[in-house]
Amino acid sequence: MAEVAPAFVGQFGPNINVRNFKAALEELGFSETYEVALGADIGAIAEAHHYVNKVTTGELPFLLTSCCPSWAMLAKKFFPDLIDQISQELTPMVATARTIKQEHPNAKVVFIGPCAAKKLEASRRTVRSDVDFVVTFEELQAMFDAKGIDLTAYEAESSFHDATGAGRGYACAGGVAKAIEECINEYYPGTQVNIEHAEGLAECKKILTLAKAGRMNGCLIEGMGCPGGCVAGAGTNIPIPIAKKDVAAYVKNSSRALPPKELEEIELK
Repeated sequence: MAEVAPAFVGQFGPNINVRNFKAALEELGFSETYEVALGADIGAIAEAHHYVNKVTTGELPFLLTSCCPSWAMLAKKFFPDLIDQISQELTPMVATARTIKQEHPNAKVVFIGPCAAKKLEASRRTVRSDVDFVVTFEELQAMFDAKGIDLTAYEAESSFHDATGAGRGYACAGGVAKAIEECINEYYPGTQVNIEHAEGLAECKKILTLAKAGRMNGCLIEGMGCPGGCVAGAGTNIPIPIAKKDVAAYVKNSSRALPPKELEEIELK
């Protein structure tokens, strides 16, 4: 089964819609396709709760997001004394994979996304049983080409309905923090949210240095290893500005803006 990162929109041609993409994956051999944005929704709600219960109360000085493996690895390697401030929530890739395997225990799950670092994440001992393979958009396009699959020739009966606009927005820098902030504003009205985000490892290192010095207290801090976010990953097919525009439209046209407040209400549709 395939789990597809939200940055997929636009990656396989300007006229390729979600139905074309889903059907082409089936033609390639996948039995079902799910949105990784589902796991992002799960993470956004969990981290909204975490921020409100831990940071606004002063129990933690700040909260670092965890979905970008390059950012998390940078923090753990160079700022080991900040480990307690890194969110313990599963990354969207892992959260989605575990949700799939709860329903389909014998499934082989393939993560399809823009990020080369996800290959390293999937090889970790704690993740190996959840995510069986990682394929980038660039590699997937090569598979379509090798099989002679013209995406315009296929169309599935439906598009994706697993996730919300909040989770789909994770694909662009600032989108993770924005999703969490929107969940806090919706479900914890009146709570002040202080947002900071960094793009690129140099900026990430700078903001972690400030956090260590006590200058980011009270903040929700998002870090993205690639300038621009996931849409700028090493395994992408299109220019970053076009990808950002396509993701923004995908988010805007989502049937639901935010996930429900309670995690148990989030499930595969």
